[in-house]
Amino acid sequence: MSTQLKWTNIATVVAQKGYENNIGTAGLVKGVLGNKLIFGGGANFPGGLPVDGGVKVNHKDVYLYEETADGVTLLDQIQFDYPLAYGPSAVHNDTLYYIANKTETSSELLVFTVVDNKLKVEVIDTLPLTVENVIAKVHDNKLYFGIGSINGSNNNELYAYDLATKKFEVFSEFPGKLRNQAVSYVYNNELYVYGGGASETYNDGYKVNLKSKEWTQLADVVIDNEEVSLLGADLAPLNEDELLVIGGFNKDVWKDAVFNLTTLQGEDHAKYRDAYFRRPVSDYKWNKKELVYNLKENRWYQLGEIPFEAPCGHAVLATDTNIYSIMGEIKPAERKPYIHRTKK
Repeated sequence: MSTQLKWTNIATVVAQKGYENNIGTAGLVKGVLGNKLIFGGGANFPGGLPVDGGVKVNHKDVYLYEETADGVTLLDQIQFDYPLAYGPSAVHNDTLYYIANKTETSSELLVFTVVDNKLKVEVIDTLPLTVENVIAKVHDNKLYFGIGSINGSNNNELYAYDLATKKFEVFSEFPGKLRNQAVSYVYNNELYVYGGGASETYNDGYKVNLKSKEWTQLADVVIDNEEVSLLGADLAPLNEDELLVIGGFNKDVWKDAVFNLTTLQGEDHAKYRDAYFRRPVSDYKWNKKELVYNLKENRWYQLGEIPFEAPCGHAVLATDTNIYSIMGEIKPAERKPYIHRTKK
């Protein structure tokens, strides 16, 4: 078990096709196949802050990077037929599954594979719903997804899609409050779901037995008597029994912003919104703690702090030897294009 993580900024992601620079994206396609990292898509604001007329752009570019001793090497960069952002990713058997919204009422199930160091992507099915900021994991040849925004509104349904028969059903209902942007993991035939948020952030967790469908509430994320939000965070396995979680919005700043942006009107709303987007990064107080969750003991603790700006909507990916934090936003509407790495 690592007692101290030493992070290094090892790369800047290459620019999307048609752009001079990569300014970073959030809400990524993401996964690890062996020693190769797949990530891309996501959204950013190339024209500046929304209060200055900047418009959110979703991207089509997906990257294939290979892990090396010194850093990473770009093997391939493709553009999908349409932008990919805020959909769920799940890896199983050298395949990355991703659900991409295609129309206002349907999504496509994509599979990414690596053939001769090149990315290959296929559409294997169309689903009669849209998804945004939901979870997804594969277990026993079934893709479990849901608990997030379904058809435009938060929904507690967890679906099971059979990868062999291509049939899917409502598997169960999540027992916590409605939310999106939760994090998830499968361990010992149980699906763990933590955090997320809506008008407020959440630090609670639950697991469901994928055989019996029984839900169990887990330990809240509390470090030194502080409730830590996992809204916008991401996780990866640190070892067989522990997960590393980094990033996430601050619960008090988030709650205050949501309240003001939804209740203030007219000039007051415009003034608050303008000031909110112009705050310095430090004012948002996003989570820099290196959180560790011990799955066996149902216990949270802190290792240290990340030495870079706390991200949200980023990708945390683990290979056999390293953990990566890739891109994400560091304040509303501002992203970073960096790949940070630490040894496990």
